[in-house]
Amino acid sequence: MLLERLRTRYLKHSAKLPSSSPSMPPQNLPVLGQETEAYDKGKGKKKKKIMADSFEELGLSEEVMGAVREMGIEVPTEIQCIGIPSVLEEKSVVLGSHTGSGKTLAYMLPLVQLLRRDEAMVGMLTKPRRPRAVVLCPTRELSEQVFRVAKSISHHARFRSTMVSGGGRLRPQEDSLNNPIDMVVGTPGRVLQHNDDGNMVYGDIKYLVLDEADTMFDRGFGPDIRKFLGPLKNRALKPNGQGFQTILVTATMTFAGSAYSCVGIHAVQKLIDEEFQGIEHLRTSTLHKKIASARHDFIKLSGSENKLEALLQVLEPSLAKGNRVMVFCNTLNSSRAVDHFLGENQISTVNYHGEVPAEQRVENLNKFKSDDGDCPTLVCTDLAARGLDLDVNHVIMFDFPLNSIDYLHLEELHEWVPKGK
Repeated sequence: MLLERLRTRYLKHSAKLPSSSPSMPPQNLPVLGQETEAYDKGKGKKKKKIMADSFEELGLSEEVMGAVREMGIEVPTEIQCIGIPSVLEEKSVVLGSHTGSGKTLAYMLPLVQLLRRDEAMVGMLTKPRRPRAVVLCPTRELSEQVFRVAKSISHHARFRSTMVSGGGRLRPQEDSLNNPIDMVVGTPGRVLQHNDDGNMVYGDIKYLVLDEADTMFDRGFGPDIRKFLGPLKNRALKPNGQGFQTILVTATMTFAGSAYSCVGIHAVQKLIDEEFQGIEHLRTSTLHKKIASARHDFIKLSGSENKLEALLQVLEPSLAKGNRVMVFCNTLNSSRAVDHFLGENQISTVNYHGEVPAEQRVENLNKFKSDDGDCPTLVCTDLAARGLDLDVNHVIMFDFPLNSIDYLHLEELHEWVPKGK
């Protein structure tokens, strides 16, 4: 009876919601003139910054602005207002903001401008195997997404970039690195492999970005990151050695006394502070806060009620409206069980977790994002919640998140659509 009442309530509410289009996800436009706060970890205080009305106010060059105009973006988001000036000032920073807030442009636009500025000051700097900027991402999918952004900017502000990520063929990556290159985007393991094989040299690296940095430190990439950082730090310590600017990008940040503190995230934060001493922490006012437009339904089940059957009762009416739905599970076994159960009930699904091969994950995401609607259900672990641009209507947490920040992070996926559920 409880499930039937919930199902009836869900159907009534769904009938009132406008259907969403598969268009590009809307930008979170700030209120013009609004003040925002940035937390300076080193000085232990908050600094007020004023939101900008346009990208020009942030100090971007005309050629970089050409890329912004082509993207059709007029007003910068909060993280872009905070991040772009700081990166242009060559500060090492942590940029903390929720999913879908425009973090990639917050670092990529000023980074490209710095590359172009260096070239204008010194002359042609592009060399084979010697990138000046490296962007490390935890997954192939995020690497591809970041690389697409870099390529779109390069149509206006000329620079050369390439992608080297796990799951891709080595030989084409070797060939691309042997051409003059300014920026490399890739996964840590594959970048290290190319360095070990002599396909890439660290000597000219001046800018380093760790996208989804918290995820990389939390998911066992710590040793790879330290191995990558070692030569850069040693170079900086030498007399007249070249330093490097570091930009860490994250959707989860906690500080001592935070209401959202948890042991795992504090451990990651400690690692970051140890490896990047003196780095400035910048965060938006919306980080770790509930999204006002998102509606939350909690379904309580007694011991005699079937959790998988309850999932089906919620999922079927949502799919009947043409929605795209993400079903999050905490473990691989749970994800496999859900995928198998839905398949047995004629629900077309694709799955996304760490044991799905990289090429298959890319194919599965493309099926899920396709407008033909053949696979509108993505069964996944929280690997899919990190950094990916996905247009979804409904997020179902089959397993309850392990902490409050993970819960809010999954909720933030609703930022991509006008009405989230």
